[in-house]
Amino acid sequence: MRKRILAVAGYVAAALTLFVALSVPFVLMGGIAKAFAQAGFNLAPVYSGGTVARTIERNGYRIQVYQPVRPRPFQNGEPFVQVAFVPASALPAQICEEIDLDGYGRPDVRVSFAVPSNPQTPMRGDVQALNDRYDTLTGIGADSYSRFLARTGDRIVLRIPLPRHD
Repeated sequence: MRKRILAVAGYVAAALTLFVALSVPFVLMGGIAKAFAQAGFNLAPVYSGGTVARTIERNGYRIQVYQPVRPRPFQNGEPFVQVAFVPASALPAQICEEIDLDGYGRPDVRVSFAVPSNPQTPMRGDVQALNDRYDTLTGIGADSYSRFLARTGDRIVLRIPLPRHD
């Protein structure tokens, strides 16, 4: 009987050890990210979206237009400009906005998408080019680093590809 109890206790201890070993990276990820940020390490703009160039105030929410991002050699993806709608919780059920991406004072694209009530719902939207500097995209979702529409926390992030000749 004693051997059986010791065997069961050993298996339980092994299972708990394995569970803890597999859980530690997920639990510590926030702390590791903060340590990297405090140490001065920065994510490449291809992954972070770059820096905010200007903010457009709307009734109850903001549209943040980022500076264009052009991947460096050996980085995957194509050039893009990121647009964030903040806070997602204050957005109307349907977005249809004309946005000046290059800062020249004229709208470059018309963005439209539905804001799902469930934050986990995958999103799809359309980007209509208002001039020949951009391409029209239909059904854009979480397709690639350079072209996607997704909700991340309390933000909806849209990345619009830039022409290569720019």
